[in-house]
Amino acid sequence: MTTHALTPEDLASIRRVTHPQTAEDGTAHACVVHDAAPTRGEPPRSDIWYSRRDEPLRAVASGPGEDTLPRISPSGRWLAFASDRERAGLWRLYVLHLDDGTGTPPRLIDELPGIVEDIVWASDDSGLLVLAADEGSDTGNVGGGKRFVRPGEEDAAFVVRRPATEWRRLYRVVLPSGEVSPASPDDLTVWEIGWAGHGPVAAVVSADPSESGWYDAQLALIDVVARTARCVYTPKWQLQSPALSEDLRRLAFVEAPQSDRALLAGEIAIMDLDSGAVVRPRHEADVTRVRWTSDGRLFWVGVASVETACGFLVPHPGPGGPAWQVDEWWRGRHTLGQLHRVGADCSRRADTIVAAVQSHDRPVELGILSPSDDGRRRWRALTSVNADLAGRARARETVHRWTAPDGLEIHGLLLLPDEAGEGPLPLVVVVHGGPTNASTSVFASGGHRGDALLLTQAGCAVLLPNPRGSIGRGVEFMSANIGDMGGGDLADIESGVRSLVAEGLVDPGRVGIVGLSYGGFMAAWAAVRSDVFAASIPIAGLMNWLSFHNTSNVGRFDEIYLDGDPYDPAGPYLPRSPIMYVNGCRTPTLLLHGDIDLACPVGQAQEFYQGLARAGCETEFVTYRGAGHGMTEREHVIDVSNRILAWFTRHLGLRRPELADH
Repeated sequence: MTTHALTPEDLASIRRVTHPQTAEDGTAHACVVHDAAPTRGEPPRSDIWYSRRDEPLRAVASGPGEDTLPRISPSGRWLAFASDRERAGLWRLYVLHLDDGTGTPPRLIDELPGIVEDIVWASDDSGLLVLAADEGSDTGNVGGGKRFVRPGEEDAAFVVRRPATEWRRLYRVVLPSGEVSPASPDDLTVWEIGWAGHGPVAAVVSADPSESGWYDAQLALIDVVARTARCVYTPKWQLQSPALSEDLRRLAFVEAPQSDRALLAGEIAIMDLDSGAVVRPRHEADVTRVRWTSDGRLFWVGVASVETACGFLVPHPGPGGPAWQVDEWWRGRHTLGQLHRVGADCSRRADTIVAAVQSHDRPVELGILSPSDDGRRRWRALTSVNADLAGRARARETVHRWTAPDGLEIHGLLLLPDEAGEGPLPLVVVVHGGPTNASTSVFASGGHRGDALLLTQAGCAVLLPNPRGSIGRGVEFMSANIGDMGGGDLADIESGVRSLVAEGLVDPGRVGIVGLSYGGFMAAWAAVRSDVFAASIPIAGLMNWLSFHNTSNVGRFDEIYLDGDPYDPAGPYLPRSPIMYVNGCRTPTLLLHGDIDLACPVGQAQEFYQGLARAGCETEFVTYRGAGHGMTEREHVIDVSNRILAWFTRHLGLRRPELADH
């Protein structure tokens, strides 16, 4: 059967599936299903989908805005969630009675202030703990690098900003009354919480409420009645996914260097709260999320090289405390979760695991891990929201390994046209963001929303490398580019290209590079510092580390990763800035950037564009109005895909995209 080639319009129609959840007993499941990219002027939409036992998943409590963060109560009778149906961008708390049977709409808990970012049920259904950001807070990079705009600010004649005025706070909500009370100290911002449903709350906290404050956060136990916090751990790196065991004796968390809040992957640490001792069980995967089960096991999900995996840590009695054995339930090329954000959920009794599952030829759907006839566990789809796109990816995916100049083995994914034709192929290198992230197998891979599939249809090979600094191979590997951004990692990428040339697969004169965020930095850096690439497309990148430090909302990131003082004239900031090397650059460079990006402000692209233009280099600069750290509107998404394809067609000699069906 002949399948139609994918188009930019197809890729803009993908419906994302996020926030998988299974009930405590594993008999009910929920997730968020997002509508396709909205048209200009329309707000995004998403629904909570829910099913019990063998019922098909369906939308519940569908509203006009974005419903998110589904949380099934321990009894299974209630569903709490956040929605911005009252005002776009303002997520409020709602509670829905699942056993009502009368079609009663969800209840808004209107006394809760701020923007809801997390919800946890009390173990007896008596209430909730809610993490909410003050209006005016930043979303962080993972939320699009925007700001939660206060009412009236968009039309105001002027806006005043002051430091330390927007916080993230914890609130208690008592049900059925809906009474709301503050639960965290006033002088701490709470980034992330882990609660057993009773007792204290484990929290990642900092005294600095700005996005930069997260990089120096500590782990604390919060007494939600007294509103006091006790620091129990000060990390070397960054923290994620605190989890308290049901007996309140153990605290698990993940620690590692990380460039972006909410995207951390690293070592599991388990603290004995009686003694304060911390153990770090040996593990092959870099873990993103952990959760305790009712029998004392620790569920985990993470990244292992270009694969993702999940399973449990099982305690075994030992003379100095429990020894933790890894029980891996699944590992494979599919990605559990979203691009660069691996995740899954398990039931409290540890018999059910659900995740959003995708791969290069399989669009995302909610899946459940089920045993098969051969005794192995496989993912079974519970939704079919992207069925029209399934089986239409015209690419072959393999794992490519090569040796860097210093002898280090580097891994990546290689996409090849299903019909390569004769002679060496043009190549586009897609550099992932972060840099502390990884390229794993996702359907819409590429620099932005699936352009890798469009490129392979046009007869191009695509390399998605995981150079040093990537996750999936331990803390030593992921921290290897701290103090050396654009050094060893660029050499890793260049040697990957040369390895494909040496195999006779790639034409060395037709190699391009594209990337978003830190990948945008690498695309710009390669344009001015490498002779390997014939064309470059930095998307939402950074070009001047000094001006980035003073205009980005994550200025602490560059201090850590450049390992220097931004105001030291002899420091690394200017020598590692692409803007300093535009003179003499002859690499055609297309710059794509959102105009309200707080993470990598649009001035970064403006500086680079003007420098390249002055140097006589072929360049174009496209600004997307209303876009943050990445483009999300339908018109933007389609335009980005078309421009990437056209730029590389022009400069790498790809076959014409409209002929890809023939």
